[in-house]
Amino acid sequence: MAASLSRPCFLSLHVPFGQGCAQDLAAAFRFQPVAVRETPRVRQLALRRGNAVFLLNQRLTPAGISSHDFLYDVDPRPTQGTASNVCLEVDDVPGLCAQLQSRGCAVPVPPIEVRDERGSVTYSVVSSAVGNVSHTLLDRSRYRGPFLPGFQPIQEAAAPGDGDSSVHTAVLPTLARPLCTPR
Repeated sequence: MAASLSRPCFLSLHVPFGQGCAQDLAAAFRFQPVAVRETPRVRQLALRRGNAVFLLNQRLTPAGISSHDFLYDVDPRPTQGTASNVCLEVDDVPGLCAQLQSRGCAVPVPPIEVRDERGSVTYSVVSSAVGNVSHTLLDRSRYRGPFLPGFQPIQEAAAPGDGDSSVHTAVLPTLARPLCTPR
């Protein structure tokens, strides 16, 4: 039996070191910063407009230094800017992964649970037929946070679907500076 697909969750964009598009998404398309996650090597920024969510992934170190700490995605090779991942919400991540593996699909990130004080999610990353694109399979039915575990909410962000189209200009420059192309 096939697993039930609930809905698309987000589209990941990998942004090369020193380049970016966060301010462009905010200014041109009125996306709002929702949540951020940063480690010494990577930054991930979630931007939302209505139900559309982009997850911008950026290395904080130059290309060539391997970083395996992107949550909900894999580190793409080659290291060029690209749309790299489509995240889909599903009911049974382990079951769907087993079905896909039995049909020859590569699973670079096997099912794993991530939790914080707002609950937990189970996710896995599977390869697609398109070489530079992967798919994150995500069950967030046990999570009540604004984005995903491991991310810190940005309080100034608009709530999903609230219709607020203003750009929070104080938040984006401070959180997304390395994710933005200098003007």
